Amino acid sequence: MRQPRRPADPPPFAEDEADQTVFRRPNTLMPLSDGVEAFVHVLVPQPTGSAPPVRLRPGTLTIGRTEGADLILPGSEVSRRHCQIDLIGVEVIAGGEVVLTDLNSTNGTYVDGTRVTGTVALAPGARLAIGGNELLYERRSKRELDEAEALERDLQRTNQYVLAVLPLPIRDGWVRAEWYFAPCSSLGGDTFGYRDLGDGTFAGFMVDIAGDGPNAALQAVSVANLLRQDGLLGADFRDPASVMTRLNDSFPVGTPGAPHFTAWYWVYTRANRMLTYCAAGYHPAWLLDRATGNLVPLRSENPAIGRGAARYSAGKAFVPIDSALYMFSDGAFAIEGKDGKRWAIYDVVGVIRDPPVQGMTEPERIYTGIRAAARSGPLPDDVSIVVIGFP
Repeated sequence: MRQPRRPADPPPFAEDEADQTVFRRPNTLMPLSDGVEAFVHVLVPQPTGSAPPVRLRPGTLTIGRTEGADLILPGSEVSRRHCQIDLIGVEVIAGGEVVLTDLNSTNGTYVDGTRVTGTVALAPGARLAIGGNELLYERRSKRELDEAEALERDLQRTNQYVLAVLPLPIRDGWVRAEWYFAPCSSLGGDTFGYRDLGDGTFAGFMVDIAGDGPNAALQAVSVANLLRQDGLLGADFRDPASVMTRLNDSFPVGTPGAPHFTAWYWVYTRANRMLTYCAAGYHPAWLLDRATGNLVPLRSENPAIGRGAARYSAGKAFVPIDSALYMFSDGAFAIEGKDGKRWAIYDVVGVIRDPPVQGMTEPERIYTGIRAAARSGPLPDDVSIVVIGFP
């Protein structure tokens, strides 16, 4: 198989070489002048945001399914050594040529819908199909890509911090708990938690900070720490209305940098099987009686936190034996279905009503149903799903 040559070499091509498809475009390697912005070559996994861009370096990048490849792509249709990409030249404004070579892959490598036989030069905007994976080849500003990579590192560090404050599942005892958390590509302001308050009382919360990015995520962690570590002075953590009132007092409107957010706080008392709850601008949670199949929305009409002075009121519900409380963030229904329809909260309720799936927790089952119904690509907001069981 013909090896890629430097662009300065005249591209040999003979009509009888039918087993090779080789294209060369004119290219001149130019040194980078003062004040001229550098460009780099990148492969962008599609849909955009599904994975970080891959920066190409001078030399060869092999793509395949196994650990020996430089870029590993999933899927049985990807060969162990599927193809390679060579960057010939330097990362300057007019320099560098990117060529792709198929390595006799079983299912082929496609560029803009055409199967590659041999080696082909890639033009910016070319779409590569490798098994079930799609990559977009682009030339980008080096400064822009450096900033994007720095942001991605910040998001990853913040995401690990967010995950560190989430509670462990509880799979035995008088209260059970399972959850699923899927952060969006820009990282939103979702968090949640639960804890045993002692004397047969159990409490939990969900919080959604307005906005997205590392700042919203870190603010969510701060609020979570207040709720899980008795950090609200003057709050009675067995009284959801008291908790919401003190939260709101702690983040007065107009304070620079103070977040505003929605929240849902609940307390379960084992002795009388009563659930007391308070929502601050949050949509309902749903209580399922598994014996009857009855699914009841738990609503309380209160303003969001940080919107101004307010007093909060709580609701109450009796919890039948073998019931479950389903709570989810609005990211669960902030999606567009494959049919183009915008989801609403009752679409998620429909997924809740579906039967259990063996080998899956309830939160995982619900998320899988949401993901299957949504259009391809990253979801626009964090998705938090918490299911509390009451045997």
